[in-house]
Amino acid sequence: MSKLFTINAFKNIKQTGSLFRSSKFLAEKLTDSLSPKENMVIVELGAGDGVITKQILAKMGADSKLYSYEINPIFVPRLNAIGDERLTVLNSSVAEITSDFKENEVDMVISSLPLTNFDHAFKKQLMKDVKVLLKSEGQFIQYQYSKNDKKLLKNSFTGFTTNFCLLNFPPAFVYTCIN
Repeated sequence: MSKLFTINAFKNIKQTGSLFRSSKFLAEKLTDSLSPKENMVIVELGAGDGVITKQILAKMGADSKLYSYEINPIFVPRLNAIGDERLTVLNSSVAEITSDFKENEVDMVISSLPLTNFDHAFKKQLMKDVKVLLKSEGQFIQYQYSKNDKKLLKNSFTGFTTNFCLLNFPPAFVYTCIN
């Protein structure tokens, strides 16, 4: 367990969404559809201390690019220390995502954002923004500890599947949405 993550989670649980960092099993489930053969533009929302970031980098292609958003400045040095030239760390809010990318530029968005902690208007706008950025057939992958936002996700995209990761604390639902 990352001491840095736990300390910051206690300071701001609303922002981190959990007192525990994601397990390697959850990170693997979130990256199941990544292929090292593909050249992709991937966006990570809520990178935290990098446990999922590292898994994305391990599974994505050599010519792919990963843009990881993390609003908490405490985590940014740890993310930058990963030291992979395919990774760009953005210490900014996901609310600014549409100014960082063109329409239909992104192949995949992997989100660790605690949607339950956000108001409905913000979540709806985030879904609209993600849809605009995703290519046709692009994927939005979001995990949550409850089914509270399942309907919003399902109604926002044309394709939708649910998976479950029991080997995480707490266990998590993994939603894969297709644009």
